[in-house]
Amino acid sequence: MDTTNQNNFCNTRSHLYRENILKIDNNSIKIIFPKKYLGMKMIGVYTWNECFTSGGHTCIIFENKTKKNAIISYSWPSFRLIDYDFTIDKEIIIHNLFDKNTQRPLYDEYNSYFENNKQGGIVGFLLLPKNENLEEVNFVDEDIELSKEYNFSYLCKYLKDFKIIIEQYNQRQDLKQITSFQTKISELQNIINSLPVKKQNLEILNLEQDLINKKLQTKQLYKQLGIKMNEFMPKITIINSNSAKARIQNQLSYKLGQAMIINSKSILGYIRMPFVLSYIKDKHKQEQKIYKEKIKKDPSLILPPLESYPDYQEALKEKECLTYKLGQALIKANNNWYGGGYIK
Repeated sequence: MDTTNQNNFCNTRSHLYRENILKIDNNSIKIIFPKKYLGMKMIGVYTWNECFTSGGHTCIIFENKTKKNAIISYSWPSFRLIDYDFTIDKEIIIHNLFDKNTQRPLYDEYNSYFENNKQGGIVGFLLLPKNENLEEVNFVDEDIELSKEYNFSYLCKYLKDFKIIIEQYNQRQDLKQITSFQTKISELQNIINSLPVKKQNLEILNLEQDLINKKLQTKQLYKQLGIKMNEFMPKITIINSNSAKARIQNQLSYKLGQAMIINSKSILGYIRMPFVLSYIKDKHKQEQKIYKEKIKKDPSLILPPLESYPDYQEALKEKECLTYKLGQALIKANNNWYGGGYIK
């Protein structure tokens, strides 16, 4: 890949990476891809802004002969998807000058970054070969044999022991959960079959039937008086049933911990883990934004406190499991990475 100005590159590193980064600002940069890449689709970009003086988040614009697509580039290393078809032609222009003809990302909430014109950085591109469909690409884990020059697995032998510990812990926890679940089913069956419960269920059915009869009588009366029912009848909001345990499992700590455990089962899983965790974090933020927008329009959709659920005490146990604590430790380490958080 050739650029019009090789001085736009800088080299930086973190505790995990060392990269050469192409600086992007309001001065357009022309990138000429080798002929073998012409016609391929650009589906993602690896970005990193931290080595530039302006720092922070910003937008980066990719422009070919027919389209101008924008992505949000974060301060830290991250992989950003391009939401629209973007084909590599003879000359690609990259800059950060957003205008009305630019297509912004579909699901990115950082609208203020489209106009701040801060410097951004690009490390590399992910291209899809010609005549291939992204939906048909096979991402299933496969055994990959690396050459000795690039195989550093001997440095991480302790990770295998850590993997065995997690698997043994999961086996014990699964057995405990099955036993506990079977016990609870047996207790619940005994309660359902008890006479007081049968009597209570019968009373509830009678009350429901009585309510139906009263509604029919009211409807007939309104019809006789020529009154529309929706003028007096209150609006009924149906809230879907949920549980405190499900709420805990939907928290970011649990999601991250679960992803760490799943990806720790293979060497390829460890390699892709940073990208998976970054994706989960971004998606969680999007879900939280959608939820906040919904409750602004309709406050009745606000979820009740966890303490109000019948399984609250059981849900508290989820916070003590390895999955949740792993995610908590990762979030804490990320917030304190400059103080050695990841090492601790």
